[in-house]
Amino acid sequence: MSMTTATEPTAVRAADLQVHPSLAALLPRAYAEQLQAIPIDLQDEVLTVAMLVTGDVYAIDEIQRITGRRVRPVAISHADFRTVITRLYQGSGAGSGDDSEDSLGGEHGRSNVVVLSGKSNTGDAPTVILLNEILSQAIQQRASDIHIEPYEAQCLVRFRVDGILYDFLPMRPDQHVPLLSRVKILANIDIAEHRLPQDGRFTTQVAGRRWDVRVSTVPSQFGEKAVIRLLPKDSTTQGLEELGMLERERRLFESIISRPYGMLLVTGPTGSGKTTSLYTALRSMDTVGRNVVTIEDPVEYDLPRVTQMQVHGRIGLTFAIALRHVLRQDPDVIMVGEIRDAETLGMAVQAALTGHFVFSTLHCNDSASAATRSMDMGLEPFLFTSSVVGVVAQRLVRRICQSCRISEPMPEPLRHRLQIQDPHVSIYRGKGCRDCRQTGYQGRTGVFELLPMSDPVRTAIQERRSAVEIRRAAVQNGMTSLREDALRKVLSGVTTLEEVLRAVYLDN
Repeated sequence: MSMTTATEPTAVRAADLQVHPSLAALLPRAYAEQLQAIPIDLQDEVLTVAMLVTGDVYAIDEIQRITGRRVRPVAISHADFRTVITRLYQGSGAGSGDDSEDSLGGEHGRSNVVVLSGKSNTGDAPTVILLNEILSQAIQQRASDIHIEPYEAQCLVRFRVDGILYDFLPMRPDQHVPLLSRVKILANIDIAEHRLPQDGRFTTQVAGRRWDVRVSTVPSQFGEKAVIRLLPKDSTTQGLEELGMLERERRLFESIISRPYGMLLVTGPTGSGKTTSLYTALRSMDTVGRNVVTIEDPVEYDLPRVTQMQVHGRIGLTFAIALRHVLRQDPDVIMVGEIRDAETLGMAVQAALTGHFVFSTLHCNDSASAATRSMDMGLEPFLFTSSVVGVVAQRLVRRICQSCRISEPMPEPLRHRLQIQDPHVSIYRGKGCRDCRQTGYQGRTGVFELLPMSDPVRTAIQERRSAVEIRRAAVQNGMTSLREDALRKVLSGVTTLEEVLRAVYLDN
C-alpha cells in the first residue's frame, strides 16, 4: 500500500531545481535509472521525488522500501530528468564513476563494477549495507554460491563453501523483497517481474580483487529465490598439480593435450570441476602460435589470447550452430563447453578428425561410460575411437584442514573391506579449528580417472561392449580408477574416507 500524499503531483523543471548532493546517497543511481525517479528534496521525513510517471505505484513503493521515507511524487519531463540525474550524481560518489558502488551497465553493455569496502557509507540505505556485508563475508569465507531463500517465517541466506551449504544469516521475512530488489538492480534484472525465472550479472571488486557475480532468480511459494555465483575474474593460473592430478596422470594428460588434433572429453556430474580442468588445460597451452576458440554457456573466466563465445539459446545460437561458424574461423584448438545433443557431438568429432584439437565435457559417471553414452547418442564406435584420444572422469572432495589435521589407526573392519594388508595403516581427519570454521576441512581437490585410447580399449569400444568391460580393459592396461586415486588421497592425508564415500562410489 503506497504512503503517498493526497495532493495532486505537480511538474518541476530542471532550471528551477537546486538539488543537494546528499540526496544521492538515499537512492543510488542504478535505482534512479530503473525506477525513473530522482530524489530532489527531503523535508520532515517526506522525500520529494521527480518521476517520469508519477502514477507508478510499484516504483513509489520500491523507493519507500529503499529509503525508509514517505514519498511525494512530482512530474518531470524526460529532458529535464536526464539533466537533473546527471547533475545530482556527477561526482557525488553515489554511482557516477566506474569505481563507485553503483556504476552499472547491462549484461550486454559495459561491465557492472560494484566496489565494496570494509566500511559502508553512513548515507547508504540499510539494504545496500546488508548486501555489501553478505557479498564481503561470502568472499572472505571462500563461498562459491550465495542462496537467498524466502520462507513463511524467515528469509535465509546460505553460503556454499567447499561444495557444502551452510546457514549464514536468518532474516525477517520483510527484509527479503528489499534485498532481492537490490540484487536485481545490480544484475540489471527486471525488478517488476516476479513470476518468471531471470538471470543477470555484475562485477564486484573487494580489496583490489575483481569477481564476476552471476545471479539467477526463480519464483517460489513465499517469493523469489536468488542464487548468486561468485567467480574470480583475475584468478591466478592454476597448474594440473593444484587440481589434484598425481604425477603419472599429470604427465599422461599433458601428453594428450599436446597432440595436434583429436578430442579430449571430461566427464562427471554437475559441480565436479570439469570446466576448471578444461580452463587449466587451455592455460597450459601455447595460445600465441595457435588460434584458440571456446564456446561456453556461460563464459566463466577470462582467458588471455583466447576468443571466448557465449551461446544464447533464446536467439538460436546453440552449441552446434556456434561450432559450425567457429570452424570457419581457422581454429587450431576448440573448447565446446558441453556436448548436449547428437548434432554437437557429430560436429565435434568431425572437427577432431579434420585437424583440430577439441576439448569438451560430457555428463556421465565415469570415463568408460563416455563411449557408451556417445553410442547412445547415435555415434558410430569407429568414429569415437578415431577421434577421442582420452577421457577424464573426475570428482571434487574436500581437503583436510592442515591446521588441525590428526592421524589415527584405520579400523580393522574398514581395512579388510578396502583390502588393505598393512595392519599399521593410518587415516587422517581434521579436529576442527578457527581456520576451517570447526568443519575439519579447508579447500577442495580433484579425484581423477584418465582413460587413454589404448588398443585394448579401442577394441572393446568397437565391439560395442558394456562400460564395465571397457573399464576392465582400461584397468588391465594400467588405468588408475577413481576408486584407487581416491584411496591414495585418503592414505596420504589429503582427504578423509568419509568425504570420499560422499563424493566417490568405491565399488570393487
